[in-house]
Amino acid sequence: MGSKTIRIQGIILFLLILANFIAQIPYYLHLYYNPHNPFAQAKGILLMLFVFAVFLLASVLLLKRKALGYWLMVIFLAVEFLFYLWNTIGEVLHGYGFFFHLNNPNLLLKVVFAIGYVNLFASGYFLALLLLKRGHFFDPQESEKWKIHERTS
Repeated sequence: MGSKTIRIQGIILFLLILANFIAQIPYYLHLYYNPHNPFAQAKGILLMLFVFAVFLLASVLLLKRKALGYWLMVIFLAVEFLFYLWNTIGEVLHGYGFFFHLNNPNLLLKVVFAIGYVNLFASGYFLALLLLKRGHFFDPQESEKWKIHERTS
């Protein structure tokens, strides 16, 4: 798989994950926002902003082919993938079946859940791509640092 193909896949996967973050805004407003007490959910908003900042930082550094960006993205994707996997398995264990949220009659929620399910697969695929094609995500100098560090640890 060439560098151009990997780069295109990375961009597509970045956009899918970005769509998931964007989808959280109407999801939050629909289910959790209280106009009488807008600061009640501040902890959740701050947590989501922090996670989004980590994702953006990882993306920028990964685009620059920095080792820190690679590792931040690996951690981000592992957490995201495991979160969605855990929730999907939980649906089955509780007797609802796979992807039962797609049966929600509310179109907004159905779309947001569909984006979440897509992110289950996108984050898993992106994580595998990063781990299996690690050399494509480092510049030569970063790659040399990695090899030296790998030999000494």
